[in-house]
Amino acid sequence: MIGTIASVIRGEGLASAARRAAERIEEALRFDPMPIRKAPILNYCAMSAAPRIGGVAVQLQARLRVERRFRNVALLDGDRAMTLRQALDITGAKLLHIEGTYGVNVAEILQLGVPYFVSVHDSSATRELLLAAAMVIYPSRFRRDACDVDGPIIEPGIDAKPVSGGGDAIAFAGAVKQIKGAHLLPDLARLLDRELHVFGGGDEEIFRALRRVPNIVIHGYYRAGTLPSLLARHRIGRVVLPSIFDESFSLALSESWHAGAAVAAFDYAALGERIRQHGGGWLVPLEAGAAGLAEVIKRNEPVTIPREIATAEDAARKYLELYSTAGAGE
Repeated sequence: MIGTIASVIRGEGLASAARRAAERIEEALRFDPMPIRKAPILNYCAMSAAPRIGGVAVQLQARLRVERRFRNVALLDGDRAMTLRQALDITGAKLLHIEGTYGVNVAEILQLGVPYFVSVHDSSATRELLLAAAMVIYPSRFRRDACDVDGPIIEPGIDAKPVSGGGDAIAFAGAVKQIKGAHLLPDLARLLDRELHVFGGGDEEIFRALRRVPNIVIHGYYRAGTLPSLLARHRIGRVVLPSIFDESFSLALSESWHAGAAVAAFDYAALGERIRQHGGGWLVPLEAGAAGLAEVIKRNEPVTIPREIATAEDAARKYLELYSTAGAGE
């Protein structure tokens, strides 16, 4: 634990480490894991559903807070010392909703003999799990095409207040990790030759490289849901999301648009798909690297920022319709 804290301080800085610690304390005091109680549907997330885990957990918590206004919600997640069978017995649920496939024991699911929905968020889903599902739900066409199993698309919604943003500043936002393209930021900052703000926590080694570049401003870790207000506060009008990972959706893209910022990204996976479909940014080939991103950012061609961005309530209502169709609504 001490080693981890020291690594965060060396990488993200003391202020960022303090924000992380404060969030953990608040989570321990206030985080509502949602009870295991009588409910027609058991929502199941094999990993922790605490917001600190990242995008999938943030989406899930935001959506279920809305759904809880309309139905009894029972959520079993990786933080609970309880088996799926025990949770099903307590809830009496007739439908299991698997919220993300990372860490799921496929054999255990298939042996339960309970119909189930699967919400796919990454590439961890096995074909066996998807083909046996009563319904498979995807966040993007890209992810559905990659899985090659039919099912509806419901975009994850963000749970943040609208902000009046935009400006001349440039930023990176998200996990400061290689799969998110953060290793390209030193070269990008040198090519831009102006301040590049970095919002997010991540790898100490990458942060060391970032700190050697004079025009990089490190803000560190930010709490889920606060990115739009941070971008607006620092007058960020352009955000670079140089992910080299097969993103299934990208909440950072939605949050950047929510703050009135245009986005530069590689034309790859769901990031490329969403910008091609909705506009709101510029795309370059993956092989163009930092030089290609710097070129489109400096060119700063006008784009229209999408304003109709899916909310947590939008997503919740679409899920409720699916439950009703399956006869599992209340």
